Amino acid sequence: MSQIKRYLIITFLTTWILEFIGIHDRNIGTSAGDTSFSQALALGMFMPSLGALLAGAKIGDMGWRLHPKKNIKPILFAWLAPTVLLIAGAALYFLIFPGDFDLTGVLMKEYDPEAYEKLMLSNTTYPEYVAKHILVSLTSFHLPVAVFLGLGEEIGWRGFLFPELDQRYGRTKAVLIGGVIHGAWHFPLMLFTGYEYGRGYIGAPLLGMIAFCVFTVSTGIISYYLYEKTCSIWLPAIYHGVVNSTFNVYLLFGSEHFERSVFGPADIGLIGGIPTLVLAVCILRAQNRRECMELETETFE
Repeated sequence: MSQIKRYLIITFLTTWILEFIGIHDRNIGTSAGDTSFSQALALGMFMPSLGALLAGAKIGDMGWRLHPKKNIKPILFAWLAPTVLLIAGAALYFLIFPGDFDLTGVLMKEYDPEAYEKLMLSNTTYPEYVAKHILVSLTSFHLPVAVFLGLGEEIGWRGFLFPELDQRYGRTKAVLIGGVIHGAWHFPLMLFTGYEYGRGYIGAPLLGMIAFCVFTVSTGIISYYLYEKTCSIWLPAIYHGVVNSTFNVYLLFGSEHFERSVFGPADIGLIGGIPTLVLAVCILRAQNRRECMELETETFE
């Protein structure tokens, strides 16, 4: 059995067992069940690392030094780009569906009236609350935790799977295949819990699975670029962590039209994810063009 097959079997099987245990406990409808579900998701993020280790990956050679002075620009990019892309995608979505935009907190008022009342009593405007939420998502103590959890995945995806696929099929096919695999890894959660898009959205569940794979291919291209550029597994981990912990864009959403969640405003939507997709395509084209130029130079020497 090849290393890739062993990795995929271990990673998918262990993760899905954990998820189905968590889903079962969550369906009980208790706070303990919800806690069990959250713990299962967090633990599941380390299964790609376990899969890579048991598949024989050279974990120690994945680049464990951050080199902050040398990699300052990639670090800043990995830290800030997910939020910038998220806001750009949300802006694009709201340009197309302006009726979905709300900056008064109507959704918060509907689903968490106590929090909304406290906000109103604090003399803080809702736009100020949103701005603070964005800042906190980039600077709070939750971010190191998110990066650590992201590392649990990135050791498997970017540290092992993508380089192995790259050697076999070349970069373009590798990021496409690897991104779809990464997306499919989430499918049980999407099918049985409404993960990411909820339920009852347009084209459910197939369109949601397609949209999410577009997202994982896009972020996979960017993450793999950061890994190749810096030779440090921490860079894709930072990017992954920030993607997972950046501010809740649904703070800008009205209380209607949740059936359009597959389109946005989040970056996992087909519209909200366009800026991330465009950046990923530009990066991939630039890398391929550079390789072609290097090959031509070597040929004529």
